[in-house]
Amino acid sequence: MRRRRGGDGTGRSPRRSLLARVAAVVAAGVLAVSALAACSASDAGAAGPRFVTPPLVRYSAVLWPVPLQLVGAEPGARLRVTADLVTGRGTWTSGATYTVPASGVLDLARARPQLAPFADADSAGLFWSLRGPKLGAQAAARQWMRDSIAVTLTASADGRVVASRRFDLIGLASGIAVRTLYTRDLRPAIDLRLPRQTHEDVPLGTFYSAASLERPQTPAVLMLDDPSEGASSEFTAPLIAQLGASVLSIPVAASADGVRSTGIISATTVSAVFDWLEQRPDIQHDRIFVYGSGVAEQLAVWAATRFPSRTYGLFVASGSPALLCLPAAQVAPAYEDEDGLRCLPRSGAVVPDAIPSIDGIAGPVVIACGEGDTVLPNACDWQRALAATRGHRAGDATIYAAGSSHSVSVPPGLPIDLPASGGQPTERARVAFWDAVGRAVLKAVLG
Repeated sequence: MRRRRGGDGTGRSPRRSLLARVAAVVAAGVLAVSALAACSASDAGAAGPRFVTPPLVRYSAVLWPVPLQLVGAEPGARLRVTADLVTGRGTWTSGATYTVPASGVLDLARARPQLAPFADADSAGLFWSLRGPKLGAQAAARQWMRDSIAVTLTASADGRVVASRRFDLIGLASGIAVRTLYTRDLRPAIDLRLPRQTHEDVPLGTFYSAASLERPQTPAVLMLDDPSEGASSEFTAPLIAQLGASVLSIPVAASADGVRSTGIISATTVSAVFDWLEQRPDIQHDRIFVYGSGVAEQLAVWAATRFPSRTYGLFVASGSPALLCLPAAQVAPAYEDEDGLRCLPRSGAVVPDAIPSIDGIAGPVVIACGEGDTVLPNACDWQRALAATRGHRAGDATIYAAGSSHSVSVPPGLPIDLPASGGQPTERARVAFWDAVGRAVLKAVLG
């Protein structure tokens, strides 16, 4: 990364330059708050084969590929490198075989593995390829996002351990302030036609405060929540909060096919939510993004295009941008002023004129899908049709990931919703999606 001059004639303060360097690091695919740190104090002065990582870098289960080397190994040795995580909920393991080059330095970011669940070099591969017991949604969110867990890497030759190191993964959601938003918190009331007692205490969503204390005001993300494991707000909102934006997540119920919604949201509700965000003194009211993946994408596109002057940017992945009718009736999952909206009875055929234009969104738009999506097989056709409603602008990103599955919006590094082998294309798509989201959010944070 190029060295930039500081506040000596550039017009930027040293503090702003530091933030700019942080943004550049994320754009390169390494997020400091979700990078991994070893539990040992230092690599300095160590002797013999050992795993080496950059100093002062923290690891969490949300993980971009970072520098990771095994140094001091015997040249030409064939090593089995394993990862093990032991918790009260079970044991997770992964492993790959490598041949040590003549230098004696095995660089896991460059070395191609053999006998591994991933085919190409990936320094985070042994972490995201961990496999173990299936957890329920709540237990998974607790383990991977809130608890601190330890993964041990062990290098062995002919059954003899030659190096071992424990990596402490700090829960990325720990320390994030979270509160429940109730309908009584919104002004005006969501639906004045209802008696007060029927709605004043109803939970509406969850608010995650931005982790950054650099500025008195931060951007915000209105998240229509994809309920699927790993892609839900319990996993994605803490990551966005660590990037420096607050998140208000509104739940979306999914049908059994994972494509259609089973609930309805009104334009009045969305307008009231925008009001609430814009009235908060800690939110930049002109920097509010809308986010939705999977079943929630249709509602995110609808909300962003229904309120384009209040939407700064849009992040969507793996869903239909057109409203799909509820499973039990020909009714759209959104309505405006008591009027029913047009909806499609099925997602199998892309209908371009049913897709709202996103050309009126002033800020960045990120669109992603997996070409190997089996939940919505034509997801990328839908996304291309959505992208066609807008001319490309600076900050936009479109990711059509070859070989990737449906779950491209799961944060990178999480061993969730990946096959036992062949998950690398999906992991790469996750890195690309969150790189693009991270760049957009950090640019908004920096102003």
